[in-house]
Amino acid sequence: METTIENIKTIARFPNNRALLLQARLQADGIDCFLSHQNLLQAAVSMGVEIKVRESDMERALRMIELYRKDWGKEKEKSVKSLKNVRRILVPVDFSHSSSIALKLAIELADMLKAELKLLHVYFNPVMDATLYDASHSYQINLTNYLHEIEQSARKQMADLVLDVKAQASKRKNKIKITHSMVNGLAADEILAVAKKYHPGLILMGSKGMGMQSEGMMGSVTLKVASKSSIPVIALPENSKLIPVRKLRNIMYATDFDNYDEVALSKLINLVHPLNVTIHCVHISIGKVKPWEKIKMEALKDFISREYGEIPFKTKILVCDTILNGMESYMRDNPVDVMAITNHSRGMLDSLFTPNVTKMIMQRINKPLFIFKAGEDL
Repeated sequence: METTIENIKTIARFPNNRALLLQARLQADGIDCFLSHQNLLQAAVSMGVEIKVRESDMERALRMIELYRKDWGKEKEKSVKSLKNVRRILVPVDFSHSSSIALKLAIELADMLKAELKLLHVYFNPVMDATLYDASHSYQINLTNYLHEIEQSARKQMADLVLDVKAQASKRKNKIKITHSMVNGLAADEILAVAKKYHPGLILMGSKGMGMQSEGMMGSVTLKVASKSSIPVIALPENSKLIPVRKLRNIMYATDFDNYDEVALSKLINLVHPLNVTIHCVHISIGKVKPWEKIKMEALKDFISREYGEIPFKTKILVCDTILNGMESYMRDNPVDVMAITNHSRGMLDSLFTPNVTKMIMQRINKPLFIFKAGEDL
């Protein structure tokens, strides 16, 4: 008699205590469930414990997990519902064309959301980049005087910019509070530090700029801020065709079925709810559509219908050879004004958060990019 050995598949990852509870529930329903206990102590506080089932039980187990999330996630859902609209917007500026585009969008958003704006400029400190100067120059340049000149020039440009922004804001329906600050240091680090103190609901910045610290279409500054910030970031390609905010009609949310999707979509909907916007929830499947992908998309669709029934919502699982090609294909065939993604350290979309790939996104897709940083897994 031949014995058939069935494949064991990983279907989810949870903190240890939740994984044990779920294992008990699945086994009580007749589904054999196995936990991956490698590096259990570390997994319990960071990566989580992998839950594995037989391939034949996979679809039924995934449906049970979705029900389980609803049971123990009620308090989390309440916090999602109570998310406030953006009340503060932080706009890093470097007086470039790219930051001018970001400011125009920021003024529109501040007017629509009745939010205040904070302009931030980080001016360059040559002492921190001494490698720019060879030995002979280091003796000839008075770094203190040079830094003073940089600061004075930046302060004048900031003063002129603030006057210009206030003049633009004065034409808007709502009165917009505008503040500004300047700090000396490394751009990405200082932006993150100011954001931590200021508590904005959104960081809006151009994807090219920040002076000598930028790298190509997607500067290292924007990339680092988007990757490290827990606050949503809108990155604007320098050559993107920016349409007026109130004319935005279609936003593509690219999902890898991350546990943070519900929170990210809630934040996105809270931001755009005054507009008549359709959310396109798109998953790029490499090679072929897997059974669990359909179940996950159904769960997302159910969540949006339950919590935000009035929001127009489309879903699509697209088969393609790469995520980037799939995104480009969908945006070529459908009207999309803005793309939104979640940056998660373990998701497939994490491959997008490398300088080369992110630069390709900006060059090829050339749309405003709304980036959410994933938090604790649900």
